[in-house]
Amino acid sequence: MASLFDSKAAVGLACVVAVALGAGSVVWLRGGSPAPAVAPAAQRAGWDGPIGPGAIADTQPAAVIDDHPLTDGAGNLRVDPALRTLFDGYLAKPGGAAPLRAYLNGRLPPPARRQAADLVDAYVRYLRAEHEMRAQARFTKPDPSGLSDRQVAEMLAWQQDRAQLRARMLGTAVAQAWFDADDADCRTALEDWRRMRAPADSADVDSNELHARRRHGAVLEQGRNERAQACARRLMDEHPGETQ
Repeated sequence: MASLFDSKAAVGLACVVAVALGAGSVVWLRGGSPAPAVAPAAQRAGWDGPIGPGAIADTQPAAVIDDHPLTDGAGNLRVDPALRTLFDGYLAKPGGAAPLRAYLNGRLPPPARRQAADLVDAYVRYLRAEHEMRAQARFTKPDPSGLSDRQVAEMLAWQQDRAQLRARMLGTAVAQAWFDADDADCRTALEDWRRMRAPADSADVDSNELHARRRHGAVLEQGRNERAQACARRLMDEHPGETQ
């Protein structure tokens, strides 16, 4: 079964994207509407729906919050990091889903109103599933001196499992727009720390790594350790969201 935001391409209609979309935003259109459009970076990351250039004329003012548009000119929901921030701000509070729905319902025109309602439902279900997944994880608190190789491997594997959960429950386009950048930063921090721990004759250590070690020494190790520790804290205790 297709995930919530993996739409079918409309028969006989060209894919169109809104010119009002900013970089990194995704517009979701349901049913027989045109397929989701994503920024080029998200397409390179593995967009699995139809893509293509297009234009659509503005037909109504875009809904905005704090000078950031929630919709495109045609009234479709913009799924971007700013929207996730809005969702998380409400859902971090007990019972926050109802006020969030009411807020969006009062601010958004159709079809964005319907799209937002569906996304709230999907995101709340995802947060519950993530909460259960996190409760089953058996992370050990890293020592201040640095994560062990086993801890790095466990966290990388857990991060990958969570990314797959997001794609299944939210759809690939939404998961990429909301989480890919943070996931990539965290993954890089963990992999850099693992490389830092590797011996000089390891296959994972190339000439650039050896040069960086010789030039920066303890400063490089401290910086990588701090970034890996910050990533570990996020993975072990990220936003709880609404789980009720």
